Amino acid sequence: MHEKEKVLLRLLMTQDAWLTSFSISSLLGISIRSVKSYISDINAAYPELVVSSHRGFLVKDKKRLTGILQTAKSGGLRQQGIEDRKKYILQKLLLDQEQYDFDLFTDDLAISPVTLMKELSGLNGELSEYELSLKTKNNMVSITGRETDKKKMISRLIYEDARESFLSIKLIENYLPRYDLAEVRKIIFSCLRKHHYFMDDFSMMNLILHIAITLERHRFCKAPAHTDKGREAPKIFVNAHIQAIMTNIAESLYEKFDMKFTTQETNDFSLLVMSSVIKDSADKMQAGALEETAGEGVIRLVKMMQEKAEEWFNISLADPGFTVRLALHIKNLLTRLENNIRLRNPQTSMIKNTYPFIYDVSVYMACIITRETGCILSEDEISYIALHLGVLIEENNNIKDKLRVILLNPRYFYNSMKLAERIGRIFDDNLLITGIVSLEDELADYSGYDLIITTIPLASFTYTSFVQISRNLNNNDISVVYGKIADILKMRIKMKVEAKLKHIFREELFYVSRGFKDQNDAITVMADDLAERGYVDANFKEKLFHREKVSSSAYSNIAMPHPLEMCAFTSVVGVSLHPHGITWNNTRVNIVFLLAINTRDRLFFKDIFDFITEIISDEHNLKIILEAKTFDKFIDILVSFAK
Repeated sequence: MHEKEKVLLRLLMTQDAWLTSFSISSLLGISIRSVKSYISDINAAYPELVVSSHRGFLVKDKKRLTGILQTAKSGGLRQQGIEDRKKYILQKLLLDQEQYDFDLFTDDLAISPVTLMKELSGLNGELSEYELSLKTKNNMVSITGRETDKKKMISRLIYEDARESFLSIKLIENYLPRYDLAEVRKIIFSCLRKHHYFMDDFSMMNLILHIAITLERHRFCKAPAHTDKGREAPKIFVNAHIQAIMTNIAESLYEKFDMKFTTQETNDFSLLVMSSVIKDSADKMQAGALEETAGEGVIRLVKMMQEKAEEWFNISLADPGFTVRLALHIKNLLTRLENNIRLRNPQTSMIKNTYPFIYDVSVYMACIITRETGCILSEDEISYIALHLGVLIEENNNIKDKLRVILLNPRYFYNSMKLAERIGRIFDDNLLITGIVSLEDELADYSGYDLIITTIPLASFTYTSFVQISRNLNNNDISVVYGKIADILKMRIKMKVEAKLKHIFREELFYVSRGFKDQNDAITVMADDLAERGYVDANFKEKLFHREKVSSSAYSNIAMPHPLEMCAFTSVVGVSLHPHGITWNNTRVNIVFLLAINTRDRLFFKDIFDFITEIISDEHNLKIILEAKTFDKFIDILVSFAK
């Protein structure tokens, strides 16, 4: 069983509900086609292990799967592929012993000497990227090269295993089992806290990994002061504060593991620390202090990124806390790039596949950094920027999605602050209290709220959304408030959907039973109308036909023709209803949605695509839509489907 198949099975092992191929693809960072191929191969080897249906994939017999995974783990290397054998060779020569008998390799791997020689030759090409090479002398195989480069190769070996799962101490210990790495983490965390610094989880894991590899390699380097000849000195000066932190960490590790690092190794770790740590008071940093810490050039870069994000993607990054975090991250990022320090991100593939829009914005930001500094960012560094963006966007969405509430509670009743705190705890995911008043007249001073929660009857009935509760907020009150929240959110969604639909769908592009002969006729008429009204250029129709040649845009009973690029002047969707159907390549469709999207609305493209396909997947919904004779009725029907 291949390693990726085992990763897929371990994912299914943790799930009690069905997982779609799309979900598996996003979580593991592989294509949907690969998901289906792996599952097909798994079921060929272990019949009916993975059950499939229209809901996705599921393993029902977890006991059987546990046995299969245990067998795959302990069953040796005889069923492994080329990549697994390469991994075994590297691990044996870099982590277990300095050299290994050629004949033992052939026995361990269950391959012929000729095959082993061929695979060693292929592996030599990969090692050459790290200025390492495989040597065979007196039938003993070894890897020669600088100690620093061997450590880099070990790091790559471990990270390649971590690409499809979160990098954890447990995973590192699979390769480096001789030291308690949880204790290493505790020591680093304690020393950083003592000096009022912190590290994000990825940087912490990166430092732990480098320390663990160095501890492991000390077994092969008997001389305590081993060095790499010809190695360039670091380009930057490590300040005294960072040196003090690393000295503290090194001394604590010596006390725990009786292992001393060389001056060069300590300096390497200091560079990692300096390029990753942030003061624990960073969030409270004022503009002047931030510029002094990060530097004028970094502040200019961050400001440029914020302006371009607003201009090109309509995303506001003007949050003080985010500005501080991003500036300090960019400062550390530039330090890493200037000193050739690679900070890997095992979640890069997942981030790219799961959050393509956020990653796309991050790529644009990386281009700004490259243009202004000449430094080229790796995909790992780009994905770290995406993580920062994702956190801010999620924070904004959490606030944006909450209902703004005014609490009305007379002062002589139950303490208003205590009541507000209790409401906040119970409805944390739904409500944000923006004001507390004790008299109804004071409500006139507030605007922009979504709901009034009151402990007394309201004299006026002009308020559209309010709910009365008892001052003790009992279970019945909680239920009533939840019901009111649901009503408001439902109405909010309907209003939002209606506004979006009326913006993207246009009455002049709405057709009922136009009698199109086939897809060519439909595309020609609808695209010509778009061009005539100035929504697209004259080449748009040709791009639609090109897309159809690549793959038909028909999905079940609908067709959604669109070009491969988002090239419309204005985002609109043309709709053509055909109760009796029209021919579309080798099938018949009842509705044509012609999508013309501008790049500014790239995120909305996915939303409208998903919205349409989800609604039409229900045959009942399809029949209702086909009954629409006017544009207004069509919009009303779509709005009624909004959840």
